[in-house]
Amino acid sequence: MLKYPIPKEKRIRLAKLYFHVATTPGMPTQVMAACADGFSNLTCSKKKLNIDDMRLPWMPIYDILRKDLFLTRRQFEYRHVMFARQS
Repeated sequence: MLKYPIPKEKRIRLAKLYFHVATTPGMPTQVMAACADGFSNLTCSKKKLNIDDMRLPWMPIYDILRKDLFLTRRQFEYRHVMFARQS
């Protein structure tokens, strides 16, 4: 938690900055984690920020998750062959 209250406008701008740094491709994992924690701390209170105050783009998060959640056809076939060999 923060020691001193931050005005709403500064809180929004700082949260957006943390979000954009955390979702920048090629950013080191430690920096991404630190920015994600800062973003979480700034946006955790529903009294200080609500859904109407800030809109963030969804595409950067989708790009990050796509690498882990959605396999290409080649990756899927390779995993399928590995599972078939183990059985």
